[in-house]
Amino acid sequence: MAPSTKHIAESASFQAFVNGFIRETGAGCIKALTTVDEVELQQKMHGPFIMELHLPIQKTTLWIDVPYRSLVGRHTFGDVFRIKQGGKWQQEEPFSAMILLVQELHAQAKSNPEKRSSCFEECLLRMIDSLQTMHSYIEVRQKDGGELYESKQCFIDSEQSLLYGHWFHPTPKSRQGMAYWQHSLYAPELKGRFQLHYFLVHHDLVEHGSLLESSACELVAQDVGAPSFRNNDQNWIVFPMHPLQAQYLLKHTSVIKAMEQGLIKDIGPAGKLFSATSSIRTVTSESGKWMYKFSIPVKVTNSLRLNRRHELQAGMLVATLLHHSETLRINKGFHMIGDPAYMTVRLPGMEESGFETIIRENPFQDGGAGVTSIAALTQDPLPGYDSKLAGLMKKVAVRECLPVSTVSIHWFKHYIDVAVRPLIHLYDELGLALEAHQQNSLINIYSGYPSAFYYRDNQGYYLANSYKDALLAKEPKLKDVDGLFYKDALIDDRFAYYLILNQVFSLICRFGVDGLQEEAVLLEVLRSALAELEVTLVGAGKRFVQGLLGNEQLACKANLLTRFHDVDELAEELEQAVYTSIKNPFKSTGKKEGVAYAHAGSAIF
Repeated sequence: MAPSTKHIAESASFQAFVNGFIRETGAGCIKALTTVDEVELQQKMHGPFIMELHLPIQKTTLWIDVPYRSLVGRHTFGDVFRIKQGGKWQQEEPFSAMILLVQELHAQAKSNPEKRSSCFEECLLRMIDSLQTMHSYIEVRQKDGGELYESKQCFIDSEQSLLYGHWFHPTPKSRQGMAYWQHSLYAPELKGRFQLHYFLVHHDLVEHGSLLESSACELVAQDVGAPSFRNNDQNWIVFPMHPLQAQYLLKHTSVIKAMEQGLIKDIGPAGKLFSATSSIRTVTSESGKWMYKFSIPVKVTNSLRLNRRHELQAGMLVATLLHHSETLRINKGFHMIGDPAYMTVRLPGMEESGFETIIRENPFQDGGAGVTSIAALTQDPLPGYDSKLAGLMKKVAVRECLPVSTVSIHWFKHYIDVAVRPLIHLYDELGLALEAHQQNSLINIYSGYPSAFYYRDNQGYYLANSYKDALLAKEPKLKDVDGLFYKDALIDDRFAYYLILNQVFSLICRFGVDGLQEEAVLLEVLRSALAELEVTLVGAGKRFVQGLLGNEQLACKANLLTRFHDVDELAEELEQAVYTSIKNPFKSTGKKEGVAYAHAGSAIF
């Protein structure tokens, strides 16, 4: 009997939640099922392993079926059973078990008030919202498996295929601030298409910048056919806005006042149709030259999604730095998707007005066939389907008459050359590290093997303090922008998390879960590539690689604790989420019993 959509959503939510819980708290012990004395419990399990998870404050224990345990820390979980005092056990629904785990965190936080406070109710609310949202998306898309995991699908179809979301997040599909009836239009998973909402803003209020020959205002005007809006009056600037943000702005006191003064005019929905990419707030249109990245009044995963003023210029200034990059010149398949222009509206007494809009290049005007995010490539598939990566490996294996395991190694080496090496070289050359997590990292797999890598997101630039003087000599305006320069040690930690733990390990895990190639083999391929790369590096990249291979612990973003303590990382100083540390998988070969594990250390509060 096929699982219900409710069960699929609960199971997917459970995977992400429990993996995050054990990694961030250090709880849980995975062992061979044969070591469990309870014969009746053994018979209920389907995998070769079982996890014993004590909840001491609640005086109970969970036993969880483990069909697959991972070297890089993202295990696969099945049924869950609750053991009460006296040895009686009963099966628990996945979401009920998640609530038990949050209650344990809440009780621990109350008993230790010196640490961050508990936001139990908010966390629970977001968990329910995420689960219900995921369930609704799966109900609509459950018959689209062939389309969801097609390796040659176009860019926007890939962007709209992420039904489960972040692989280590407790609320991967939380969309707080988006009404249920708005999802069909604005949620990428439901393939909605919508018109942008337009304003006319008097030019005295508009601030804009551009690296191109045309101003940001001219770029927008050309893109939307603006003369019909402004009646050729040059005093008025056509301003596009996401409909969700437009509804928010129209109720804002400062905007209402400006409209009463005749400085802002509401045009409403108009023009061509746009589709949301996986971030929700960045939108693209068919064959359009530009994407637009807006602020929206929606909390997605951890944060209210806002463009900050300092980020508007950051994309342009980093683009000027990259003109000097030897890394980009040599690596023709490595691309930075530029944010060459921005627009905003200045309103009295406001650092950000809510109109902050980033204009992004669209390198996929031809549709971008075969372009996929790493997140889409590695996500768990719906029951009955292969993952996108597994389907791709099987096709290439048939084409080349090679074993899937051999093709997997060849593919992974291509990927390292196209994506990982250039990112580290860029850090070594310019002291520029990128927030290259799964969703920000795109590869072209149209030919089967990775042929190009694309990085996006102007909120994910980190410039090393040790390179500051050299970078200011190349681009003096960098000194005027906040939030770009960071301590080298902090960058090393973040870069290790985003590039290795989040991006590369998701691929390694997917290969392992799908039975394509053992994780230990791919970890050794990666280790060898990094060791070879380290010899050629001379700066920050060398230190970074040495840390990856030599440190006993690696810094790891703690999404569950960030969510549980209600930390909006984009609003925190240095945009700092809660971080923890895990045992470095490179420090264990996995030769003992064929396994090695990431083990959570103490969280950093």
